[in-house]
Amino acid sequence: MKRLTRLTMRTALIALGLGLLGPATSASAASLLYSTSTTALTDMTHQNAYTWQINGISIGTNTITSAVLTFNGFFNWTSATNDPANLLWLDLLDTSTHTANGQIGVAQDDTNTGTLTINDVLDGFRYSGGTNLSVVSSLVGGAAHTYLGSSTNGYDSSVLGYTTTGGALGSNSGAFGTTPTNWTLTITDSTVLSALTAYIANGSNIAIGLDSDCHFGDTSIGLQIFGSPITTQATVPEPGTMLLVGSGLFAAYRRRRRKPIA
Repeated sequence: MKRLTRLTMRTALIALGLGLLGPATSASAASLLYSTSTTALTDMTHQNAYTWQINGISIGTNTITSAVLTFNGFFNWTSATNDPANLLWLDLLDTSTHTANGQIGVAQDDTNTGTLTINDVLDGFRYSGGTNLSVVSSLVGGAAHTYLGSSTNGYDSSVLGYTTTGGALGSNSGAFGTTPTNWTLTITDSTVLSALTAYIANGSNIAIGLDSDCHFGDTSIGLQIFGSPITTQATVPEPGTMLLVGSGLFAAYRRRRRKPIA
């Protein structure tokens, strides 16, 4: 084995002093991992709830950091004055009972055929009562499901489940009217994102549940999933360990200097 030269020892000490092990690797900025859209949910009535099945999702070796649902050209069939309680509920499903990719499922969630009021506003994927029916057995089956959120409507602040922890509120500032608008539901809650990750892992598919508590229309609905690569951080020695290693190298270097170099 060759003996260490002065240059070798100096290089080792310099490397130690500069922290050659370096800082921990930082994750890159979030990027788009997956995107899809549908134009098959352009007419959603108050008496029904719907599912949108999405198959073939792949996020690679990434961590999901957010998901965004965008409703383009979204509108109410009448004015907010005539229908002040209008609301759209959204739920994330592991899968739906309508399992073909892109398939839309529909089931009745309200039996009231007369004038609809705030008493008819309830998320059929989570609750039932009065004229409101649960759609879990018909649209979800035995699959897991997690609340995503809803559109925004202060008029419905007393409705059961409107401010459930973990749900997000859409970007619009109030009840919808007849003028088409674009609005987004941005999901960053860690519990919901963990569920999204688990659901994708369980078959590379999910479904979006939509309970329309009004008669809504749109031109298209888009889903985007964002994330960052999973990174492994380098181990940085504690200061005490660095000192011991440095002292050992320096002592070896001094001993070498006392001896003639071969």
